[in-house]
Amino acid sequence: MKKSQIWLWMLLIPLSMGIVLSGCKDDYDEDVCPTVTKTAIDQAIADAQTLHDGAVEGENPGEYLEGSKAELQTSIDLATTVRNTNCVTQASLDAAVVALDASVATFEDQKITDVAPGALVAHWLFNGDGLDASGNGHDGTASAGHEKHGGGMPELAEDRHGNADYCYKFVDGGNFVVPNAPAFIPPDLTISVWMNLYETWAHNYFFSNDIWNTWKFQVQDLNKPFFTTHILKDDGSGDEDWINRDTHESSLEDLDKWYHVVVTYTSGKMVFYIDGVKVQEWEDFSTGTLIEPNATVDLCIGQGLPTDIYTDIPGDPYEWQEWIGYFKGYLDDMRFYNVILTDAQVQTLYNYEKDNAITE
Repeated sequence: MKKSQIWLWMLLIPLSMGIVLSGCKDDYDEDVCPTVTKTAIDQAIADAQTLHDGAVEGENPGEYLEGSKAELQTSIDLATTVRNTNCVTQASLDAAVVALDASVATFEDQKITDVAPGALVAHWLFNGDGLDASGNGHDGTASAGHEKHGGGMPELAEDRHGNADYCYKFVDGGNFVVPNAPAFIPPDLTISVWMNLYETWAHNYFFSNDIWNTWKFQVQDLNKPFFTTHILKDDGSGDEDWINRDTHESSLEDLDKWYHVVVTYTSGKMVFYIDGVKVQEWEDFSTGTLIEPNATVDLCIGQGLPTDIYTDIPGDPYEWQEWIGYFKGYLDDMRFYNVILTDAQVQTLYNYEKDNAITE
């Protein structure tokens, strides 16, 4: 329980008990007690108790941190003590409601909304902006697409839960640029995102770290999620290799439908999931470490490259080409981890996010 709440309860209980000593006769005459309304305190206690009784402590999304239920029950009991105090004043009852509401808010803050919070590098909610909700400061800035893509901007749209302005529609190359950092080339990684395609296109780039120079995530024709990594092989040869794999026989079958898409990657292994189910596992390629991106190239969400990286120089590695494309769809709740999520963790994350709008 927060210190401010503890002090509030410490002040409130003696105040309520003091009323008994100063406001009532020794032989207690009900006629001298103030008239009060207990509707609000009764409702607050009932709501808090219902929340407490239905909550589960654990480590998975939707559960609460260990010890949080005991703290909430203490606050409920204290509010009940105030409510049942002889000759309690309306001011004391109202203060108890405020204190209990604060305890409920603190309890809700202890609800787990991620499967591996310590490994979360970035989490873009897209709830009206491109800010990183992980606390790591990897904020994205909305940027116009390349003029040859149409020069569009990301557009706020309704999310999969029907909440207005809680996701982004990506059109004509509109994108978010995120300053690059070493955190985005870990030995192990997981990318999780909700997406909704409005057009099938072979060049549906939606998340890129210097395209195929480091790694990129896109949806190709037949609406198959496709991941590419560029590695330095660890066989001592000094050779490089490009790993290109997709979901094989599985795809995002329907346009205008939300899907949860996850890829995990570590040296020698890549796994794809759609709606919490593992659909493809690959272990048929070289092992090695990811090659660092060009220092001038930032991460890009919604387009193959940040718009200012494209050039019109023939033969340049960043020369604009239609096939270094952009995303034609909606994106929401994108997460980047520096661990491989397990099958169970991916399933848990999907089950939680499909039923809950993530707000922080």
